[in-house]
Amino acid sequence: MAEANINDRASFERAYDRHSFEQDAAMNARSDTTVVHGVTILSAPDAEGRVELSRISQHVGEGNPEGDPVFVAAFRLHDTAADTASTYASSVEPVAAARGDATDDYRAFIDQLLDTARNAQFKPDIGRGEERLKGFHGG
Repeated sequence: MAEANINDRASFERAYDRHSFEQDAAMNARSDTTVVHGVTILSAPDAEGRVELSRISQHVGEGNPEGDPVFVAAFRLHDTAADTASTYASSVEPVAAARGDATDDYRAFIDQLLDTARNAQFKPDIGRGEERLKGFHGG
């Protein structure tokens, strides 16, 4: 688990570096993947803007209807295969994305992560005297 600050972009880049993004995005790009990789935002920003992040993977069919925590999957925006005129004309070897494209993809992902961390809606913590805790609970 890592801590980042929504007012400091570099803290998000330290918590989830470019190498981690490239690894996760490459695994997510496989057509037969059943598990996606990315970052989970575990908490709403506190008064100073700090949030907790964790690198995580989850099944593609896994959802979170309650809304806590928020998962953001790592995907590339630029597809080098789409740039070729014909699918059959290209090499069977993986083609590395141009350096500018990989940089842009990483920046866009960090932008998405920052925006999601700023706007994510988390349920309030359960506290003493909470209505949900009152009454008989078995025993």
